[in-house]
Amino acid sequence: MKRVQSSISSFFAGSKKSRSDLDTQDASHNSVEKNNPVSPTGNDTDEDAFQLQASSLPDALVGGCIDQGRFDRWRIERKWLTLNADRAVQCKCCSDIGELGPHTKERLHIDPAFVKGVKTKSAKKLHDKISKHAKCQSHVKCVEIIQKRGEMAIEKGVDNNMALWRKCNEKKLKTTEFCMRTAYMICKNDLSFKIQPQLVELQKLNGVDLGQMLHSDKACRNMLIFIADKMTGKLSDFIKKSTHKFSILIDESTTASNKTCLIIYIRIPFEDDICNFFLQLVELQACTGAAICDTVLQTLENLGLQKDMLRTRLIGFATDGAAAMMGKYRGAATLLREKINPNLTVIHCMSHKLELAVHDAVKQCTDASHFQIFIDSLYAYFSQSPKHMRELELTASNLGIQARRIGRVFDVRWLSSSCTSVTALWESYPALVKIPSSERAKCSGIHKKMTQWLFLEEMAFVKDALETLQALSLFLQRRDATAVTANTEVDVAVRALGAMRQVDGTSAKRLHGEYGASETFKGVNVSQPSDRDKRKAEVFREGFYTSLAENIQRRLDDNGIISASAALNPSNWPPDEDERILYGDEKLLAIQKKLAVDIGESNYILTAVSTLPVSTAECERGFSAMNRALTDERNRMQICTLNALLFLSINGPDITSFPAHVYAEMWIKNEGRHAANDQPTGKPKNAPQMNNQSRLFC
Repeated sequence: MKRVQSSISSFFAGSKKSRSDLDTQDASHNSVEKNNPVSPTGNDTDEDAFQLQASSLPDALVGGCIDQGRFDRWRIERKWLTLNADRAVQCKCCSDIGELGPHTKERLHIDPAFVKGVKTKSAKKLHDKISKHAKCQSHVKCVEIIQKRGEMAIEKGVDNNMALWRKCNEKKLKTTEFCMRTAYMICKNDLSFKIQPQLVELQKLNGVDLGQMLHSDKACRNMLIFIADKMTGKLSDFIKKSTHKFSILIDESTTASNKTCLIIYIRIPFEDDICNFFLQLVELQACTGAAICDTVLQTLENLGLQKDMLRTRLIGFATDGAAAMMGKYRGAATLLREKINPNLTVIHCMSHKLELAVHDAVKQCTDASHFQIFIDSLYAYFSQSPKHMRELELTASNLGIQARRIGRVFDVRWLSSSCTSVTALWESYPALVKIPSSERAKCSGIHKKMTQWLFLEEMAFVKDALETLQALSLFLQRRDATAVTANTEVDVAVRALGAMRQVDGTSAKRLHGEYGASETFKGVNVSQPSDRDKRKAEVFREGFYTSLAENIQRRLDDNGIISASAALNPSNWPPDEDERILYGDEKLLAIQKKLAVDIGESNYILTAVSTLPVSTAECERGFSAMNRALTDERNRMQICTLNALLFLSINGPDITSFPAHVYAEMWIKNEGRHAANDQPTGKPKNAPQMNNQSRLFC
């Protein structure tokens, strides 16, 4: 005998019989099921063969037409089906919701039939009604509401459990929180771990309960590393979930323990602000470009930033001009382009390029080199002899001014240090001229040089130039400096230097005013200038300012994306409206192609360009923080510990905003670590012994 199809859905989908044939078949199935209501095989074929008639046993049938076994099989994929007291088929979700309320829309209403209960004369009719109801929008909305209720119930249950756990462990959390906040304060203030027991003892004397554990220097280190790891994970998750482009900044330096380290920052938008996050400090095994490239990629990979992500989102790489970093063939930047993205924008720090431009100008201008040599001799004269410095301070005190230390100019430091040195020379000028000393020949030479009109002219010109360049250097070092605004600031500085060839700056104007009125400067008699001195002053002025302007333009104009970004700055747009329509189109297309961004989203392009760093001053700040943390007394600190301290010191919030309770909870509940009020293990510590002379004051 040919076997009948076993699935209800396939049965009705595959059958093409007439309506009368189906009714006749249902009647025959019901008559068979009257004699054997439960199928021994449990499938729909046998069940159809022995189906009961609904008219004879209405109370035993589900929905007026099928038995319980078939209904149970229907509920396997339709968990929302249920029965009421009359064994009519209901929708559990629609019955529970009843009314959609605020979820109601036009033509969106709950079917009342499946709320009250559905009965039909045939299994096909019932199956059709159930299938139609399953696709009904109101039913789908009810299912969504029920699911959300379940999720909210789970979340509420979890919250209730957490609240109960916090209440039961309130004292543990509180004492551990105090210890963690103490350790965090030590990190933010660059203190030694060994001060943790002393601070704990101090707080105990002040009546604060800090428990009996987590008081040692090792516990302090462990807590700080734990907090840094959790914060690093949070930063890594943010970078991976974000869709913004980002850049990395790197630099290399040597620690107090003579270890070569690489510092890595990431520049990425956060809450509509471009932020420079300290990422990691890693030890370099070699200072080659290949080693630096591999270290950077391995560090990013350890944080979950895979190469696929870097290819689409890493757009900028900023570093200094070292050969290992910027080498044309085997530099780290070149290798990163080969491994990650050929269009990766490599940026040579503009602050470093500005320093190089000034050094080039000083080499080209001979008189500026002579001025530098004289200032360096003054620096050596006072810095190497405390006696000479005391004489200068005494002379300045008698004159009613404050003596400032003379530094070097045009050296390897930032331009701000050179400007500070020349400003100190300018303000301490009367005391420098009148210092008494046993070294009469040296002092007379200084006096003769500094009372010459030509020297004062050179000093005024250099001071005006350095003040202009200092403002540019400080702007490039700012965290909010971008490629869009950097070109404008460079252009302003270059034009100011060009104007100073003809117009006096602030210092030159003051010098000419005082000398023209009394032939003195700050109360010091100045020698009369000869015609030769005046010509030399003009030659110095013209050559020095011209050389500075030309070298800055040559060094800082990269003819690349940094220069093209100036077109995004509204201050650079032409005033004529017709010219403004097509202004910068070619540059915008070049930016779009280089950064692989949608040219139709102007805000996104501006954000991506702003993500490109213009300098690596942030790395220099990181090294300053490293030197504060890793002193000569702490030179045995491991790099992993130093990395944790730098992450907290640079990225972490201040002590008043630090959520110590959050990390204390993770420390105890998630990590299973000891709480501060747990019983200490090991031998008890001996109480401190008081010496005899201290007993007198107790």
